Amino acid sequence: MINKVFDIINEAADSRLILTCEHAGALVPPAYQGLGLPSSTFDSHIARDKGAREVTERLAAKIGCPAICGCYSRLLIDLNRREDETELIVAESDKTLILGNVNISAAERQKRIETFYRPYYHAIGELASRVIARGERPIFFSVHSFTPQLKGGDYRPWQAGILYHQPTPLANYLYRELEAAGDKKIGENVPYDLRQYNTGAAIICGEEKGFDYALIEIRDDEFDNMARGADDWAGRLAAALEKYLSC
Repeated sequence: MINKVFDIINEAADSRLILTCEHAGALVPPAYQGLGLPSSTFDSHIARDKGAREVTERLAAKIGCPAICGCYSRLLIDLNRREDETELIVAESDKTLILGNVNISAAERQKRIETFYRPYYHAIGELASRVIARGERPIFFSVHSFTPQLKGGDYRPWQAGILYHQPTPLANYLYRELEAAGDKKIGENVPYDLRQYNTGAAIICGEEKGFDYALIEIRDDEFDNMARGADDWAGRLAAALEKYLSC
C-alpha cells in the first residue's frame, strides 16, 4: 500500500508557529476501493476541506513557518478527532452513507489508526520538539473550512470562525483582528462550538501540552474562486499572525 500520510512544508523553518491542516487531502488508498463511493464524493466537503490546504501553503510561505497537511480523506480516518472517538471513522457524513466504513472490524480500525493517524501526530510532535529544543514554546494554528449549509441544516452566515476549547491569547487576538476589518462576518466557536467537543489537533497538540493555539474555520464558498480566496485569506491571516508573533 502506498502511504503518504502527510506533507510537511518548510520543515526546516525556525518559526515557533506550526500550521496544521488535518483535512487538506481527499486521497484513499486503492486497496479501499474508494470506500464504495462515487469519485465525485471526494471533491465534496465531506471528504476534505475546500481551500484549507491552499491557504495553509500560502500562509506558510508568507510567514516562513512549518506546516503539516494531511493527505488522506477524512472519510478514511479523521485526523481532527481523538483515537477513541466514534467520529474518527464515520459510517455516515452529511446524510451520505460511507459503505466502506459500515461495520468495520476492531482490527481494521486499529490498522487505520496505526497506518494513517499516528504518523501524523508523531510528525507534529517532531516539529514541536524542534521548537522546544531552541528554547521556545510552539504555537499551533489549525486551518479548516466548512460548508455553508449541511443537508437539512440552517444556513451558516459567517465567513469565518475562530475556535478554541479554553480561551487562548492567539484565539482572542485573531478574532479581534479579523472582526475589526469589518468586511467579513467573523464568529467565535462557529460553526462548531469547540468548547463542547474538546477534540482536534489544536487541542491535542496545543492546549493539552500547555501551548498557545487557535483554529480557524473558513466558509468554503470563499474559495469558489480558489486563487483569489486563498490569496485573500492567507494575506489576512499572515498580517495578523506576524503582528502577534512580533509582540
